[in-house]
Amino acid sequence: MLTFVSFVLVFMFVVVVHEFGHFLFAKIFKVGVLEFSIGFGPALFKKKFKETLFRINIIPFGGYVRLKGEDFDEEVEDGLYAKPAWQRLLIAFAGPLFSILAAYILFIPIVTNWGVPAVTVGKVIDNSPAAEYGLKDGDVILKVNGKRVFDSIEVSEQISKGKVVEFQVLRDDKVITISIPPRITPPEYIFVLDDVYGDIKGSLKKINGFTPGVNLQLKNGEFIELEDNFGNTLSGVVVSYSFVGERPTIGFYYAGFESVISKDISPFRTGDRIVKVNSMEIRDYVSLLNLVSRLGLKQNQMYIDIWGNKIKTKLLPLDDNLEIVVIRDGIEKKLNMKREDFSKLITTPGFFKQEQKYLKPKNLFDAVSLAIQRCNSAAKTIWKAFGKLFLGKGVNQVAGPVGIAVIVGEAAKAGWETILTVVALFTLNLGIFNLLPLPALDGGRIVFSLIEIITRKKVNRKIEAIVHTIGFFVLMALAFYFMFADFTRFF
Repeated sequence: MLTFVSFVLVFMFVVVVHEFGHFLFAKIFKVGVLEFSIGFGPALFKKKFKETLFRINIIPFGGYVRLKGEDFDEEVEDGLYAKPAWQRLLIAFAGPLFSILAAYILFIPIVTNWGVPAVTVGKVIDNSPAAEYGLKDGDVILKVNGKRVFDSIEVSEQISKGKVVEFQVLRDDKVITISIPPRITPPEYIFVLDDVYGDIKGSLKKINGFTPGVNLQLKNGEFIELEDNFGNTLSGVVVSYSFVGERPTIGFYYAGFESVISKDISPFRTGDRIVKVNSMEIRDYVSLLNLVSRLGLKQNQMYIDIWGNKIKTKLLPLDDNLEIVVIRDGIEKKLNMKREDFSKLITTPGFFKQEQKYLKPKNLFDAVSLAIQRCNSAAKTIWKAFGKLFLGKGVNQVAGPVGIAVIVGEAAKAGWETILTVVALFTLNLGIFNLLPLPALDGGRIVFSLIEIITRKKVNRKIEAIVHTIGFFVLMALAFYFMFADFTRFF
């Protein structure tokens, strides 16, 4: 219920802001507004004020402002198409503009109250370039190659270029500059196998008869056999498989979560530190990730991580009955739980204390400056993501309406900072998406207005209507596709 209510409230805010931009500029240019609608379908609430009917509809996906003269076969004095192209362009542009401005404005109280999440070094890998050149656990990365960074994606992009990376880090309230040359990391295989038989150790010699180093294009359900240098074999059925080729790396993990409980959830108390689960010691974020992986494994399954030909990690499922050792008020305490119950708890938003550090603004001016930079960074990432989407990359990472509802619901459980950040990013996404030059979107309408301005000739309205109609049905088909993908992903 919390997920649904949170989603509806967030969606209403985002839609109202966007559509109000269209509404306001239509009024400025004296275009009649017939309807201001949130959602689609039958009305739950409607009220007419002057010439405009305000509606909240039963299906909380999207919204619209219906303008006079918007129908292409209709010509009226205060209608949309009675106005010059530059005014129609601004009316179309106003929706995305208001969405984007709302994101920038929202980031100001977010940054003022909570600061900005800093890209923090969680763990430096031994014998790596990061360790060799002096990067340390807990360092806050402020700039990379002279540019301010706000998320790990920006840092990883610079490292992936393979050239010397200049880090400006904050350590013990001092700013330090460290230049680190990346090192090529061998290919990485990650398997989850079922019906496992046998065992391997040391170095890997063969994967299904092939020398490690190439992507095997394995599919779920396929049989696989791994052989080590001693001639031992391990076989099983592929549950999941991923491959990452050679790439430049520095050699550190980004900060994630500590094994410290951040809120009272029985049988845990705020401040409890988990140090062991059965015989598995929990020392850092990496071991915490391994714990989550083990909890997700079923009986007779195995998680295997291989770098080049080195078997880096092998994980087996935990027993159904767990003995969890915590440090509470300096005293060791043992808690007994079922694996299923513990697995649900540790995936609860806000359950673990964040390892990541936050940078607080010094004053209001600093807060505004940081908010703008933070939003600029997010906008750049979103724009790149849309570019990759049109190239067919990252389609499986796109969230549809159901996915967005799940994200908003989880954010609501995590607290105000998370939910406000999600709202800001959501409205920023909406604004940028609507600027894409696609039929039925605001960007598509802007393109038609620009054509008219440049050519000084009116575009055939019937052709424009057909283009937008086709675009609308394509967008609806995509929405249903992503909704179906959401159901398979989350349920």
